[in-house]
Amino acid sequence: MNLVWLEDFIELARTRSFSRAAENRFVTHPAFGRRIKALEQWVGAALVTRSQPVTLTRAGKLFLDAAHNASDILYAARAQLRESPAESTDILRLATGRTLSQTFFPDWYDGIRQHCGPFPVSISTGGAQDVIVKLAASDADLLLIYSSPATRMLIDHQRYESLTIAHEMLLPVSAPDQRGRPLYRLDAKAGAVPWLAFSQTLTLRGVLAKHLAELEQKPALKMVYQADSYEAIQEMALRGTGVAWLPQRLVQKDLAEGRLLIVGEQNLRIRFDVSLYRVRGSSNELVQTIWNHVATQAL
Repeated sequence: MNLVWLEDFIELARTRSFSRAAENRFVTHPAFGRRIKALEQWVGAALVTRSQPVTLTRAGKLFLDAAHNASDILYAARAQLRESPAESTDILRLATGRTLSQTFFPDWYDGIRQHCGPFPVSISTGGAQDVIVKLAASDADLLLIYSSPATRMLIDHQRYESLTIAHEMLLPVSAPDQRGRPLYRLDAKAGAVPWLAFSQTLTLRGVLAKHLAELEQKPALKMVYQADSYEAIQEMALRGTGVAWLPQRLVQKDLAEGRLLIVGEQNLRIRFDVSLYRVRGSSNELVQTIWNHVATQAL
């Protein structure tokens, strides 16, 4: 169970409107609805009626008290811990995706330290919606994320500003056969190709779907596996389960050592951006120093 779900439910109970609650929680209406549904599945009972206005079920009324109590206790504990003199106030809190935290952040962080000097950093990782909520809830100073139409729609650009700090490629890859040729090909003669797909929570799902939809000749794909982790999809690709589109930084070592091969034509390789977000007008001196340096190198 995610604390964000409790906050979503409390806001829905307050506004009695899915659309208004979603707007207040900085997520799309469909994404907000999925989170309320996930909470109901965790509770094991329907909490609201999908009517206009939304009303709470009997279980929802009972659970609302528990949600308020749990939220109050957790935030009170957090406030107490943050007041501890042993905690440093000069820690950069960065929210990012799990893959970016491994493939992009270490080198990027080293470059910033060389210019700005050493500073402590605390990273929290999660799905795109989770880390966007962390920035919106002031639980992160900076948000490092793959940029896509979906993420741009979820982020209020009047409240937050962004920098494009890197370009990345989404590459179609396949494991090799015993002769070193791709197990799977993406051409007209290949037929339906086993495909390792992104789940809806992954940012790059929308990037890939939009690109494939715009192609005149689309590859024939048959989904055989789906995951909410790029690393999980990478592992299945290495095992030869199917073809997958994966970030170049994630698979560059596999490509260099021949464990994966790029397949398909050049038009199947998709360029996208890595973006950095912060609240406009942030007064945090460390964030301002880092932002000013990154801005001089932004793309």
